Amino acid sequence: MADEVEKPTVSLNLGGAFSEKVSEIVDNMDIKTVLKKMIDMPPEGQDNGETKEQLQGILEKIEAMSDEEREEFMAKIKQGLMQKLNFNLGQNIDLSGLETAIKEAIVQKLYMVGAIVAFIVFLLLVFFGYKLYKSIKDKEVKREEKKKAKQLKKKK
Repeated sequence: MADEVEKPTVSLNLGGAFSEKVSEIVDNMDIKTVLKKMIDMPPEGQDNGETKEQLQGILEKIEAMSDEEREEFMAKIKQGLMQKLNFNLGQNIDLSGLETAIKEAIVQKLYMVGAIVAFIVFLLLVFFGYKLYKSIKDKEVKREEKKKAKQLKKKK
């Protein structure tokens, strides 16, 4: 079967796109705002009070830093967060099934659209076919009426 032509495959690379988007979000993240929101969240467990106190302490230390130290600290936090996210994303997310499901959904939608278009074309053919049939029959009826009218005139 050397004559068979290989079909080109298109890879969506969803994992790479997802990681890229997450890194963009982390780069644009404001750590101080995130910490404030985490502190303002309602308590859910016993350890949450201690965690809130620790977060409050970190926030106070960040605010006490100079602008240069704060930027360096934020960059290190973002870098560490990205390394942790990339490690976890690389281990836990398998998007190959998602890619297949998306392809199948697209093919299914294309079949549905094709069926609808075919049905509309069929309806148009039936409509114009009926109109043509009706027109031909009307012409035949008129022709017959003319013949009968001529025959009646000849008899008179």
